[in-house]
Amino acid sequence: MSAQTDARSARPRLDKRAILGAHPFFQGLAPELIEQVSSHAITRMVKGGTVIYAKGDPGNSLFAVVTGSVRISVPSMEGKDTVFNLLGEGEIFGEIALLDGRPRSAEVTAVTDCELMMISRRDFVPLMHDHPEIAFKLIDILCEKLRKTSEQVEDVMFLDLPTRLAKILVKLARTADQSPQGRRISMTQREIGQIIGMSRESTNKQLRNWEQRGWVRLERGSILVGALDELAAVAAAGDPRKT
Repeated sequence: MSAQTDARSARPRLDKRAILGAHPFFQGLAPELIEQVSSHAITRMVKGGTVIYAKGDPGNSLFAVVTGSVRISVPSMEGKDTVFNLLGEGEIFGEIALLDGRPRSAEVTAVTDCELMMISRRDFVPLMHDHPEIAFKLIDILCEKLRKTSEQVEDVMFLDLPTRLAKILVKLARTADQSPQGRRISMTQREIGQIIGMSRESTNKQLRNWEQRGWVRLERGSILVGALDELAAVAAAGDPRKT
């Protein structure tokens, strides 16, 4: 059993309509529809490290990330996780099981303290039937995720390690918290290696090389990116789709 999100919002006067209206998924919808959706939405605060739902759990809700980031992964029989993605502010998850009503296909864990917006399947599905524009928005998101998944598979098949690693670091860094020292990616080297299909040892060897150049700094449980442009150049140079 997963530990469901267990802390209610500490801000009882939170304007759910404002959050929904500003969220990319709901932008452009009529104010009265935003009002209707917000009446069904529940806002929850989740501590970093909390399993929001596990693979096989009932697919009974859709989540939108308001603040923070979550990790999408699938556990193996050996007890190891395969990490597929890291989602941040403005992204949604849980939409596949929400639509077909089948059990969850992956595990989602809060990487940092998060604020999430949750809408149950019993409330969301009737809204889609009554308002096709919501269904079309969800289709757009599903198509975009499918494209990203296909690209990720291509990367593992055709790109070398430095290119793959630079590409994922650039992607994660662009949505990470900025500090005077750089952008901090709150993921371990093992988790990043799982995303790009490489061992932790190979990933660490390349990261150490870039650390010697001053591009990154390795910290416990995170990576500080200080030379985003240099990594972006490595990613572009090694990717034939960008040359």
